[in-house]
Amino acid sequence: MRDELLGAILCGLVAWLVWRALQRRKIRTSDWMRHELRSSRLAYAEQLFRSTGPVAVSAKVDRAYRDQAGVLTLVELKTRNADKVYLSDVIELSAQRFALGSQTGEVVNTRGYVVVQIAGLRGSSVHRVDLLTTGELQALIARRQTLLEGAVKPQQTCRPGLCRNCAFLRPCRDEE
Repeated sequence: MRDELLGAILCGLVAWLVWRALQRRKIRTSDWMRHELRSSRLAYAEQLFRSTGPVAVSAKVDRAYRDQAGVLTLVELKTRNADKVYLSDVIELSAQRFALGSQTGEVVNTRGYVVVQIAGLRGSSVHRVDLLTTGELQALIARRQTLLEGAVKPQQTCRPGLCRNCAFLRPCRDEE
C-alpha cells in the first residue's frame, strides 16, 4: 500500500514536471499580446487559405485576430536564435493577407505582427510590421514566375550566406 502511494506521488510529480517544461516552451498569448489586439478574438489558427484569380497564392495562417470592427490582424510566431524580423517574414505575412482576404472576402489589416521567441529562453518579443501592398506582392509573384521560366537571369545576392540554402545554387554556379 505504501509503495503504491509513493509510486502514485512520484508519477504525479513527474507528470507535473513534464507539463511545466512543455508550458515553458510554448509562446503564450498573454506573454506577447499587444494592447491593440487585447480586445480582439482569435478567428483563425493554423489554417490554409488560397487566393482566387489568375495567380493562386496558398498560405497557412499562424494566427489571425478579429477586432471589434471585424478587421483581421495577422500574427506569425517564430522561434529563432536571434530577435530579428526578416523581409521573408513580411513577404510571408503579405501572402497570408492576400490569400485570406481573397478566399474569405474579409478585411485584413495592412500591418501584422511577428512574435519572436529566442530558442531556449522564456518570453518573446513582438514586432509590428507593415505588409506589402497587393501590387508589391503581385510584382514579387511575377518576378518569381519569370525566374522559374528562365525569362530573366537571377542576380547574385549581396549576402552570400543566403545562397547556401537556395534551391537554385547549383544552376547559378553552373552559369558562372
